[in-house]
Amino acid sequence: MMPSFTADESPSAMTGKILVVDEAATSRIVMKVQLSSSFPKAYLAASGQEALDIAVRERPDLIMLSDSLPDVATEDLCRRLREAPATAQSMLVVMVQDAGRSKRSRLLAAGADDLFARTQPEALLLSRLRCLIRARGTEEEMSLRETTGRAFGLAEAAAHFEQPANVALVTQRSAAALDWHHALTRLSRHVFRPFPMSEALRWFQSGGASDVIAIDTDSCDPKAVIRLIVEVRSRPASRHSEILLITGDHNAPVLSDALDHGASAVMTFGFDPREALLRMETLVRRKQIADRMRRRLHDGLRDSVTDSLTGLYNRRYAEPYLERLAEDSRHAGRPFALVLADIDHFKQVNDTYGHPAGDAVLMMVADLLRDNLRARDLVARFGGEEFLIVMPDTGAGEARIVADRLRVRLAEAPIAVPGREARIQVTISMGACVETTPPEAAVPALIERMIDRADRALYAAKNAGRNKVALAPAEDPV
Repeated sequence: MMPSFTADESPSAMTGKILVVDEAATSRIVMKVQLSSSFPKAYLAASGQEALDIAVRERPDLIMLSDSLPDVATEDLCRRLREAPATAQSMLVVMVQDAGRSKRSRLLAAGADDLFARTQPEALLLSRLRCLIRARGTEEEMSLRETTGRAFGLAEAAAHFEQPANVALVTQRSAAALDWHHALTRLSRHVFRPFPMSEALRWFQSGGASDVIAIDTDSCDPKAVIRLIVEVRSRPASRHSEILLITGDHNAPVLSDALDHGASAVMTFGFDPREALLRMETLVRRKQIADRMRRRLHDGLRDSVTDSLTGLYNRRYAEPYLERLAEDSRHAGRPFALVLADIDHFKQVNDTYGHPAGDAVLMMVADLLRDNLRARDLVARFGGEEFLIVMPDTGAGEARIVADRLRVRLAEAPIAVPGREARIQVTISMGACVETTPPEAAVPALIERMIDRADRALYAAKNAGRNKVALAPAEDPV
């Protein structure tokens, strides 16, 4: 899926917990140093059993495993981690050294999300980890929203996916195109379509779509690879496609750039049909789950938990969502931000220009908030002219920066209203608070307290002259 960064995010920043499992102490320490700037919470384990103990206790977002451990085969450990509820959704990466085709296929079949060569450049390592963390965040968000929907009886049990996927094979080598197509078709029910790069560009520019796009980066011009990824991500029909890069050269500079532009994964051991198919199955599964969640949200939740005027979620959805997010915050030890935003002098808009003008203002503000936040952030109409913004994995400084950016953008965008030639200048006041759920906290009471703190911060912003952002203090005043 397309990377989505707020203005205050660094493209290299990552959040969450990582567990490094390696028998060699030197390898563990080197990896921890490489990742220290990106993963402030890194845990180290020297054996499979130690890894399981830490993983169950800490619930890491990503686990990096050596392909050789002293007490268990790595593929068996992958299966055990996949079966454990605490790590079922963790991203699993195996660091391999001279692993043959058969072993790589076994590791992927056992549940590994990706295989990294130990000798790959550090820039590629970090790009691939960013990609996995984004995928992990998307899956967490989808799971969170499904759980919220289930609270209303609007979600159904997870389904097995039997529909074949459409896979585009992009390569400049005609012989490879035929070989890839033949080998994959023989092994899989999916539908494969070979494209040279120029034809692939035309296909996606014209609104074509594929569930997975596999790109032979060894044969394609690097600039064309980036251009194709940008085109795919910019088109409504294809923006949710998964993109797999296939190469025999993990030193190719295009790989890191392509991942940071929106590619989903990279296969660095050259084309092998069984490994490629296992990787494609993982990507197809992710896309189908995300597509299913989007359909459910669009169809099942739309009428009961969305505001009919703005299309935003309503309070009925937002409050159980907040409770689930607070529970996740408790387990992960990560903060989240809650912001209440209120349109300044909204009653005057209705009184002066009429209710159609007021409705136009509400819709415009809703669109601006939704369009200028990350996909995983929640925006809800909380009542009247008041909006709720929830930002996972967000600290106080980030929350204030994002809120102030939203405030400025609205102040700089006068709103067109029905029956009036001149546009209306509208501003918004915002109150924010940030919380990391303590282990002993009662979640409903915590949410009520956060809303109250944000509401008092909002009133402080109003009393300071409106068109302001106020941040609630870390602790309530006595």
